[in-house]
Amino acid sequence: MRVLVATDLSEAGLLATEVLLGCSAGLFDRVLLVHVVEAEPYLADVPLHEVETFAAERLAEEAAGLREAGFEVEARVEHGSAADVVQRVAAEAGVDLIVATDRGRGGAPGRFLGSTVERIALAGTTPVLVERVEERDAAWCRLGASSPFARPYVAADIDEGLARVARVVGRLPGREAVRVTHVASRAQDSVDERAFMVAEIADTPIADAEVAVLQGADPAAALMQDAEVFGATVIALTPRRHGLVGRVVLGSVALSLLREGRLPMLFA
Repeated sequence: MRVLVATDLSEAGLLATEVLLGCSAGLFDRVLLVHVVEAEPYLADVPLHEVETFAAERLAEEAAGLREAGFEVEARVEHGSAADVVQRVAAEAGVDLIVATDRGRGGAPGRFLGSTVERIALAGTTPVLVERVEERDAAWCRLGASSPFARPYVAADIDEGLARVARVVGRLPGREAVRVTHVASRAQDSVDERAFMVAEIADTPIADAEVAVLQGADPAAALMQDAEVFGATVIALTPRRHGLVGRVVLGSVALSLLREGRLPMLFA
Protein backbone atom coordinates (compact mmCIF):
# COMPACT_ATOMS: atom_id res chain seq x y z
CA MET A 1 0.00 0.00 0.00
CA ARG A 2 1.23 3.48 -0.93
CA VAL A 3 0.29 6.20 1.57
CA LEU A 4 0.29 10.01 1.49
CA VAL A 5 0.48 11.68 4.91
CA ALA A 6 -0.89 15.25 4.77
CA THR A 7 0.19 17.47 7.65
CA ASP A 8 0.07 21.15 8.59
CA LEU A 9 3.27 20.58 10.65
CA SER A 10 1.54 21.27 13.98
CA GLU A 11 2.08 18.84 16.84
CA ALA A 12 -1.43 17.49 16.37
CA GLY A 13 -1.10 17.32 12.58
CA LEU A 14 2.22 15.48 12.67
CA LEU A 15 0.66 12.63 14.65
CA ALA A 16 -0.61 11.28 11.33
CA THR A 17 2.77 9.58 10.94
CA GLU A 18 2.08 7.55 14.09
CA VAL A 19 -0.68 5.74 12.21
CA LEU A 20 2.10 4.17 10.14
CA LEU A 21 4.26 3.46 13.18
CA GLY A 22 1.34 1.55 14.67
CA CYS A 23 1.56 -0.85 11.73
CA SER A 24 4.33 -2.97 10.28
CA ALA A 25 6.60 -1.13 7.83
CA GLY A 26 6.29 -4.13 5.51
CA LEU A 27 2.63 -3.29 4.89
CA PHE A 28 3.54 -0.12 3.01
CA ASP A 29 5.42 0.15 -0.28
CA ARG A 30 5.93 3.90 -0.06
CA VAL A 31 5.15 6.85 2.20
CA LEU A 32 4.82 10.37 0.79
CA LEU A 33 4.88 13.19 3.37
CA VAL A 34 3.23 16.38 2.09
CA HIS A 35 2.85 19.86 3.53
CA VAL A 36 0.97 22.48 1.51
CA VAL A 37 1.96 26.11 1.96
CA GLU A 38 -1.16 28.27 1.86
CA ALA A 39 -1.05 32.05 2.17
CA GLU A 40 -3.77 32.34 4.82
CA PRO A 41 -2.25 30.38 7.74
CA TYR A 42 1.01 32.35 7.75
CA LEU A 43 1.73 35.90 8.85
CA ALA A 44 2.05 38.31 5.95
CA ASP A 45 5.42 39.58 7.19
CA VAL A 46 7.07 36.12 7.11
CA PRO A 47 9.06 35.71 3.88
CA LEU A 48 7.87 32.79 1.78
CA HIS A 49 11.35 31.28 1.53
CA GLU A 50 11.54 31.09 5.34
CA VAL A 51 8.21 29.27 5.45
CA GLU A 52 9.36 26.84 2.78
CA THR A 53 12.70 26.23 4.53
CA PHE A 54 10.99 25.53 7.86
CA ALA A 55 8.51 23.18 6.21
CA ALA A 56 11.22 21.26 4.34
CA GLU A 57 13.34 20.88 7.48
CA ARG A 58 10.40 19.71 9.60
CA LEU A 59 9.27 17.20 6.99
CA ALA A 60 12.86 15.92 6.70
CA GLU A 61 12.88 15.23 10.44
CA GLU A 62 9.66 13.24 10.21
CA ALA A 63 10.92 11.37 7.15
CA ALA A 64 14.13 10.43 8.96
CA GLY A 65 12.14 8.95 11.84
CA LEU A 66 10.03 6.86 9.50
CA ARG A 67 13.10 5.65 7.60
CA GLU A 68 14.65 4.51 10.87
CA ALA A 69 11.48 2.47 11.44
CA GLY A 70 11.93 0.80 8.03
CA PHE A 71 9.68 2.87 5.78
CA GLU A 72 10.57 4.12 2.31
CA VAL A 73 9.77 7.83 2.46
CA GLU A 74 9.63 10.89 0.20
CA ALA A 75 8.87 14.40 1.55
CA ARG A 76 7.43 17.25 -0.50
CA VAL A 77 6.45 20.88 0.14
CA GLU A 78 3.69 22.07 -2.20
CA HIS A 79 1.80 25.34 -2.75
CA GLY A 80 -1.87 26.13 -3.24
CA SER A 81 -5.18 25.11 -1.73
CA ALA A 82 -4.42 22.21 0.63
CA ALA A 83 -7.44 20.08 -0.23
CA ASP A 84 -7.00 20.30 -4.00
CA VAL A 85 -3.21 19.97 -3.89
CA VAL A 86 -3.25 16.91 -1.60
CA GLN A 87 -5.71 15.04 -3.81
CA ARG A 88 -3.84 16.07 -6.98
CA VAL A 89 -0.48 14.90 -5.61
CA ALA A 90 -2.10 11.67 -4.41
CA ALA A 91 -3.48 10.98 -7.89
CA GLU A 92 -0.19 11.82 -9.60
CA ALA A 93 1.81 9.65 -7.19
CA GLY A 94 -0.64 6.76 -7.43
CA VAL A 95 -1.13 6.45 -3.68
CA ASP A 96 -3.82 4.21 -2.25
CA LEU A 97 -4.64 6.19 0.88
CA ILE A 98 -4.34 9.72 2.30
CA VAL A 99 -3.84 10.03 6.06
CA ALA A 100 -4.46 13.18 8.12
CA THR A 101 -5.54 14.00 11.69
CA ASP A 102 -8.77 15.57 12.89
CA ARG A 103 -6.90 18.42 14.57
CA GLY A 104 -4.44 20.84 13.08
CA ARG A 105 -2.76 24.14 13.80
CA GLY A 106 -3.75 25.45 17.22
CA GLY A 107 -5.54 22.20 18.06
CA ALA A 108 -8.94 23.67 17.23
CA PRO A 109 -11.32 21.41 15.29
CA GLY A 110 -12.28 24.29 13.03
CA ARG A 111 -8.96 24.21 11.16
CA PHE A 112 -8.80 20.62 9.94
CA LEU A 113 -12.03 19.14 11.24
CA GLY A 114 -14.86 20.90 9.44
CA SER A 115 -12.47 22.49 7.00
CA THR A 116 -9.33 21.07 5.42
CA VAL A 117 -9.83 17.37 6.19
CA GLU A 118 -13.44 17.44 5.04
CA ARG A 119 -12.41 19.23 1.86
CA ILE A 120 -9.61 16.73 1.26
CA ALA A 121 -12.11 13.90 1.63
CA LEU A 122 -14.35 15.52 -0.97
CA ALA A 123 -11.80 16.96 -3.39
CA GLY A 124 -10.86 13.79 -5.25
CA THR A 125 -11.14 10.03 -5.51
CA THR A 126 -8.29 8.84 -3.26
CA PRO A 127 -9.62 7.42 0.05
CA VAL A 128 -8.89 9.53 3.14
CA LEU A 129 -8.22 8.20 6.66
CA VAL A 130 -8.89 10.78 9.38
CA GLU A 131 -6.99 9.80 12.52
CA ARG A 132 -8.19 10.89 15.98
CA VAL A 133 -5.90 12.87 18.27
CA GLU A 134 -6.44 14.65 21.56
CA GLU A 135 -4.53 16.81 24.01
CA ARG A 136 -3.48 15.20 27.29
CA ASP A 137 -1.34 16.95 29.90
CA ALA A 138 -0.40 19.71 27.44
CA ALA A 139 0.73 17.19 24.79
CA TRP A 140 -1.01 15.76 21.74
CA CYS A 141 -1.42 12.01 21.25
CA ARG A 142 -3.32 9.49 19.14
CA LEU A 143 -6.45 7.97 20.64
CA GLY A 144 -5.53 4.59 19.18
CA ALA A 145 -2.26 2.84 19.95
CA SER A 146 -2.06 0.33 17.10
CA SER A 147 -3.18 -0.17 13.52
CA PRO A 148 -6.56 1.34 12.57
CA PHE A 149 -6.94 -1.30 9.87
CA ALA A 150 -7.49 -4.40 12.03
CA ARG A 151 -11.28 -4.29 12.49
CA PRO A 152 -12.96 -2.00 9.93
CA TYR A 153 -16.61 -1.12 10.50
CA VAL A 154 -18.52 -0.10 7.37
CA ALA A 155 -21.39 2.34 7.92
CA ALA A 156 -23.43 1.44 4.84
CA ASP A 157 -25.91 3.42 2.80
CA ILE A 158 -28.28 1.46 0.59
CA ASP A 159 -26.79 2.70 -2.65
CA GLU A 160 -23.99 1.99 -5.12
CA GLY A 161 -21.40 3.60 -2.84
CA LEU A 162 -21.29 0.49 -0.65
CA ALA A 163 -19.42 -1.59 -3.23
CA ARG A 164 -16.77 1.14 -3.54
CA VAL A 165 -16.26 1.29 0.23
CA ALA A 166 -16.09 -2.51 0.35
CA ARG A 167 -13.32 -2.59 -2.26
CA VAL A 168 -11.32 0.08 -0.42
CA VAL A 169 -11.70 -1.69 2.92
CA GLY A 170 -10.74 -4.93 1.23
CA ARG A 171 -7.35 -3.45 0.33
CA LEU A 172 -6.52 -2.40 3.88
CA PRO A 173 -3.51 -4.27 5.29
CA GLY A 174 -3.78 -6.47 8.36
CA ARG A 175 -7.55 -6.92 8.39
CA GLU A 176 -8.81 -9.35 11.04
CA ALA A 177 -12.60 -8.91 10.76
CA VAL A 178 -15.10 -6.59 9.06
CA ARG A 179 -18.67 -5.63 9.93
CA VAL A 180 -21.05 -3.93 7.48
CA THR A 181 -24.02 -2.19 9.12
CA HIS A 182 -26.96 -0.07 7.99
CA VAL A 183 -29.43 1.72 10.25
CA ALA A 184 -32.95 1.32 8.83
CA SER A 185 -35.79 3.72 9.46
CA ARG A 186 -38.53 1.08 9.19
CA ALA A 187 -38.47 -2.49 10.50
CA GLN A 188 -40.17 -3.93 7.40
CA ASP A 189 -37.25 -2.80 5.24
CA SER A 190 -34.61 -4.79 7.14
CA VAL A 191 -34.72 -8.00 5.08
CA ASP A 192 -34.44 -6.25 1.72
CA GLU A 193 -31.70 -3.93 2.97
CA ARG A 194 -29.63 -6.79 4.32
CA ALA A 195 -30.02 -8.68 1.05
CA PHE A 196 -28.87 -5.59 -0.86
CA MET A 197 -25.75 -5.26 1.29
CA VAL A 198 -24.87 -8.93 0.94
CA ALA A 199 -25.21 -8.65 -2.85
CA GLU A 200 -23.16 -5.44 -3.03
CA ILE A 201 -20.15 -6.91 -1.19
CA ALA A 202 -20.39 -10.37 -2.77
CA ASP A 203 -17.75 -9.64 -5.42
CA THR A 204 -15.41 -7.69 -3.13
CA PRO A 205 -12.59 -8.82 -0.81
CA ILE A 206 -14.88 -8.48 2.23
CA ALA A 207 -17.58 -10.86 0.98
CA ASP A 208 -17.31 -12.80 4.26
CA ALA A 209 -17.95 -9.74 6.45
CA GLU A 210 -20.63 -9.68 9.13
CA VAL A 211 -23.72 -7.91 7.76
CA ALA A 212 -26.39 -6.34 9.97
CA VAL A 213 -29.33 -3.95 9.81
CA LEU A 214 -30.09 -1.93 12.93
CA GLN A 215 -33.14 0.07 13.93
CA GLY A 216 -32.79 3.49 15.48
CA ALA A 217 -34.04 7.05 15.40
CA ASP A 218 -30.47 8.36 15.70
CA PRO A 219 -28.38 6.51 13.09
CA ALA A 220 -25.04 8.02 14.14
CA ALA A 221 -25.54 7.05 17.79
CA ALA A 222 -26.65 3.53 16.82
CA LEU A 223 -23.60 3.08 14.58
CA MET A 224 -21.15 4.35 17.19
CA GLN A 225 -22.59 2.03 19.84
CA ASP A 226 -22.56 -0.99 17.52
CA ALA A 227 -19.01 -0.20 16.38
CA GLU A 228 -17.86 -0.13 19.99
CA VAL A 229 -19.45 -3.53 20.67
CA PHE A 230 -17.74 -4.93 17.56
CA GLY A 231 -14.40 -3.56 18.73
CA ALA A 232 -13.99 -1.50 15.56
CA THR A 233 -10.69 0.22 14.86
CA VAL A 234 -12.00 2.46 12.05
CA ILE A 235 -15.40 3.46 10.62
CA ALA A 236 -15.55 3.47 6.82
CA LEU A 237 -18.17 5.17 4.66
CA THR A 238 -18.55 7.18 1.51
CA PRO A 239 -19.45 10.88 1.16
CA ARG A 240 -22.80 11.35 -0.56
CA ARG A 241 -23.85 13.48 -3.53
CA HIS A 242 -26.70 15.94 -3.06
CA GLY A 243 -28.11 18.91 -4.89
CA LEU A 244 -29.16 19.77 -8.43
CA VAL A 245 -25.60 19.91 -9.76
CA GLY A 246 -24.31 16.81 -7.99
CA ARG A 247 -22.29 18.79 -5.45
CA VAL A 248 -20.44 16.46 -3.10
CA VAL A 249 -21.09 17.01 0.61
CA LEU A 250 -20.71 14.98 3.77
CA GLY A 251 -24.10 13.69 4.85
CA SER A 252 -25.48 14.42 8.32
CA VAL A 253 -24.68 10.94 9.66
CA ALA A 254 -21.11 11.16 8.36
CA LEU A 255 -20.66 14.58 9.94
CA SER A 256 -22.01 13.33 13.27
CA LEU A 257 -19.66 10.34 13.21
CA LEU A 258 -16.73 12.58 12.30
CA ARG A 259 -17.45 15.27 14.86
CA GLU A 260 -18.81 13.23 17.78
CA GLY A 261 -17.08 9.86 17.44
CA ARG A 262 -13.66 8.81 18.70
CA LEU A 263 -12.77 6.20 16.10
CA PRO A 264 -10.71 7.01 12.99
CA MET A 265 -12.84 7.65 9.90
CA LEU A 266 -12.14 6.29 6.43
CA PHE A 267 -13.83 8.21 3.61
CA ALA A 268 -13.79 6.00 0.50
